[in-house]
Amino acid sequence: MKKLGIIFLTFIFFFLQFSLPAQNARKSIVAVPVNTPLKIDGILDEEAWANAPLAGDFIQRKPYNGAPATFKTEVKFLYDNTGLYVGATLYDPSPDSILTQLGLRDAQNLNADYFMLMLSPFDDGINAFCFAVYASDVQADFKIPGGDSYLEEDLSWDAVWHSKARKNEKGWVVEMKIPYSAIRFPRQEIQHWGINCQRDIRRYRENSSWNFVDSKIEGYVNQSGLMEGIREIRPPLRLSISPYVSGYVEKNPENPDWQFTYNYGADLKYGIDQSFTLDMTLIPDFGQVQSDDKIYNFTPFEIQYNEKRQFFTEGTELFNKTAIFYTRRIGGEPKGYNLVPDSSEKVIENPAQTRLLNATKVSGRTKGGLGIGVFNAISGNTWAEVQDTITGVSRKVLTQGFTNYNMLVFDQALKNNSYIDLLNTNYYLADSGYFANVTGTDFKLANRSYTYAFMGDAFISQKYYSHAATDLGYHYSLAFGKISGNFRFTYNQLLETERYDPNDMGFNERNNKFNNVLVLNYNIYEPFGKFLETENSLRFAYNCLYDGFRYTSFTINSESLLTTWKHLTVGGRLNLTPVESHDYYEPRVPGYMYVRPADYGISPWISTDYRKKVALDLLPAFYLSTGYKASGIGITIGPRYRVSDRLLLIYRLGYENFFNDVGYVLDSTDAANNTVILFGRRDLKTITNVFSANFMFSSSMSIDFRLRHYWVTTPYYSFYRLRDDGHLDPVDYRQNQDLDYNLFNIDLTYIWNFAPGSQLSLVWKNAINTVSNSVDNSYYNNFNEMVGSPASNSFSIRVLYYIDAMYLKKKRSSE
Repeated sequence: MKKLGIIFLTFIFFFLQFSLPAQNARKSIVAVPVNTPLKIDGILDEEAWANAPLAGDFIQRKPYNGAPATFKTEVKFLYDNTGLYVGATLYDPSPDSILTQLGLRDAQNLNADYFMLMLSPFDDGINAFCFAVYASDVQADFKIPGGDSYLEEDLSWDAVWHSKARKNEKGWVVEMKIPYSAIRFPRQEIQHWGINCQRDIRRYRENSSWNFVDSKIEGYVNQSGLMEGIREIRPPLRLSISPYVSGYVEKNPENPDWQFTYNYGADLKYGIDQSFTLDMTLIPDFGQVQSDDKIYNFTPFEIQYNEKRQFFTEGTELFNKTAIFYTRRIGGEPKGYNLVPDSSEKVIENPAQTRLLNATKVSGRTKGGLGIGVFNAISGNTWAEVQDTITGVSRKVLTQGFTNYNMLVFDQALKNNSYIDLLNTNYYLADSGYFANVTGTDFKLANRSYTYAFMGDAFISQKYYSHAATDLGYHYSLAFGKISGNFRFTYNQLLETERYDPNDMGFNERNNKFNNVLVLNYNIYEPFGKFLETENSLRFAYNCLYDGFRYTSFTINSESLLTTWKHLTVGGRLNLTPVESHDYYEPRVPGYMYVRPADYGISPWISTDYRKKVALDLLPAFYLSTGYKASGIGITIGPRYRVSDRLLLIYRLGYENFFNDVGYVLDSTDAANNTVILFGRRDLKTITNVFSANFMFSSSMSIDFRLRHYWVTTPYYSFYRLRDDGHLDPVDYRQNQDLDYNLFNIDLTYIWNFAPGSQLSLVWKNAINTVSNSVDNSYYNNFNEMVGSPASNSFSIRVLYYIDAMYLKKKRSSE
């Protein structure tokens, strides 16, 4: 078996190395030096623009991949020691028809034309910076950290750069300046950058690029053109500081009196050289971050929520390549948050987040393509306060002591848009002397034509206790597949031991697994019949425990998507578990297993054209199980109404009802000290209402309103005891386990970006959380009772000001 494995890997290596290339011709453009700084006003009237070579002859990516663009586009490039200038003329015979919906910076799916510049300064075919300007003069920027698709961008990245979009009688013009402080590039005299320009004509849903992007070839950055001409630049000092001050007036059900608090701190960025940057946040404040869309957790697994704190989303692409780094652990819920006070005490204060003191990132890439990332964060002691209900005496309880978080990454870019990484996370809890380490590698090796790839990762987790034995666990994932063309496939094998645990700094829903997955895809990228494109996938998964390789489940999933000429998108998902599954986690007690009956689910969906004033997303769902007469229905309705280019209204209603759903209730021991695991049959109904409104005063000022009400009810009808063989026996159990749970949130936000990198924000946050074992099926009655419950309220103001050291230096020298 070992010899067969060596032969297999050897075959893959030679196959990847010697597959014949099939790349498209690569365009090139020369950037011209300029001695005088240009005014960024959307008018290309400076003499330097007239002498610059132009990049033209754009080629469609959609809808006709490979056809010439409908309208002419011309782009020119200039540079000096401070940055790169871009001048784009986007011709359009009907300027009045150019769509110009307003939105705040980084807004997605604006109903507006846009121009985008993609820069890959290391020309590695993997990493890129993207800068987009809408015809409505709205900026957007993001990073592409993995090269595979510009649809997998890191939208949280924000740089300080300058742009102006302006309509004229020929169409519209974009003028941009990208300071060198906004990007990273090799430390060498002569620069060769990967580059592409992209234009979107919204009313035609036409997307075109300067260097042809073949939809049949996987990846976007690897299909860029080449920029030459930039040489002997002497970038200025890259140093900026963004101090902030914030104030809060808050109250909550535990502390009904209004409390005033204030915070101050700063974010600092320092360019160590052209390639490496230090980012630091001192005494950060994340109180204005949008509320999480939390749900009630009926599963035995932790729920993963998205990161919304800017410092932990911006510039973290090196650290976020695998699941061993989950930034919500940092400054997250204290280890001892669920404290149980003495019988005569009550909790009067219990912070839900640890007190983060500072966090630092150093990251960059050498001219040899080696990316290096170092991350450190420190949180201080976090205390809860409990009070004796008899004496009134209060005491503090340490819920998490001083904690140090570290991560180190080495990411080597290889030829053929491949890479290999070495990663390590280290977690230290000072008061208990506890250490946790995860170390491993992540890689992707593709052939020359970028049609096949061998991918994978491997990690070891180590936990060190001051008075206990060390825990060791292992994980690996290996995959091989065809990654380009109409037909694609991937076969993946994943193994994790029962002691593998990266969750001190990472996220892993469960360990102890051995999974084998085959995914087949067939996509058509060119229009055919009444359709523009179609994507189809079929997935087979056979899953086991690592411990004894005991069977857990076999699933089949398929998904299809079709887009019509009228930009009506239709699709559907089919989920099959054709045979019973063995669930070793739902019982919540090690050594027990629940036999789940086979089940089937189907969910068609439709999405109408977002260019229209009124659009609709519709997703019905149906579910059927072969056991306990279980079934389910659901529907998601999402209308949206664009009142004007300034005002957008979106509503989403989600309804799910699983009838006769069976799940865990509790576990205990009987008089003979035998384990008793109780399951229940219930109707699990969930209704979610989300309404949002966005009004744009201008491209730099907006007000956003978002309301979400989440309601779940579970009336129980019968109870069962779990047998040793995984099946259920009816049991006479009369205690009330019904659940009625509400979560209500309002976020009202005013934002004014009054200068590049500077912002004033006013936020009101309202939250209500109720739980009861009395179920009322009337939505109206439940809502009225819920809104009358005690609520948390927070009013806050925050001012952030961006200070560039070079600006201060110039101002001082001019005095």
